[in-house]
Amino acid sequence: MKPAIKPAKVPACGTFMGIKGVQLTEVTFDFTQDVDTDQSTDDICQSLMVKTPNCGEGAYLVIETQRWAIDPEDIDKFADAMKRICNIPEEYGK
Repeated sequence: MKPAIKPAKVPACGTFMGIKGVQLTEVTFDFTQDVDTDQSTDDICQSLMVKTPNCGEGAYLVIETQRWAIDPEDIDKFADAMKRICNIPEEYGK
């Protein structure tokens, strides 16, 4: 069993990549993929935006999409990727 992943804590100002007074507080990713077979031919692609805002207790995920199809065998990979994205402010804020 994998240990539970703890929410990332945003580091104090002055710790981001050694630049004094700079803090990484949010990361945003925009993903695109081809339309799926059950989608309108008028659509160009599917898009997914993932943000990692922080309200002081650690980063959390905000996922925005109108449609994002995912195969069942890729669900765990997707969840692992989201966990890594959520930890970016912590990992790169040191």
